Amino acid sequence: MLNWYLQSGNDSDVVKSTRIRFARNLNNIPFACKYTSEQAEEVIKLVSNAIKNLKYGLRIVRLRDLDDITKLSLIEKHLVSPEFAINKNNIGAIAINDDENICIMINEEDHMRIQILSAGLDLENLLNLGMEIDKELESLLEYAYSERYGFLTSCLSNVGTGLRASVMVHLPGLTYTRKYKKSIKGCKWI
Repeated sequence: MLNWYLQSGNDSDVVKSTRIRFARNLNNIPFACKYTSEQAEEVIKLVSNAIKNLKYGLRIVRLRDLDDITKLSLIEKHLVSPEFAINKNNIGAIAINDDENICIMINEEDHMRIQILSAGLDLENLLNLGMEIDKELESLLEYAYSERYGFLTSCLSNVGTGLRASVMVHLPGLTYTRKYKKSIKGCKWI
């Protein structure tokens, strides 16, 4: 099968990609901004053991084992953040499948950033797959969670569901397909 970024999807003339991301931390381990390198290794070990029990064909890759060209490729494919690839070399890892539509950054800003990606507009399918993966991981790992606040994350804007949904749009495509008026009406200006 082709990787997601080599395919076309719904409304691919305008929407280049869709991404669903869950930020998760493990209970009883300090957040990434406070933990030791030994605790970061413990996160990788715990996540690696959980990944083995999943059915998605994920494999663990340590950042320190990747050359700079491969890291740049991962950044360009929007699979990892530049900060993660540059600053977390010794304590960072990813869990990734062959299609590169599932990529979990380990020890980024949070212990895990679970990402599901696809070409075109595909929010509902990605959300369902992301929730499935998240639920399976939660059954194997103890997440940092508060009954009052929800999932606890390093950044306050992610506390609660820890969910982010985004689409990457090709703005000249809006003009070409004459969908810009409909898109502008759909935006709320704050």
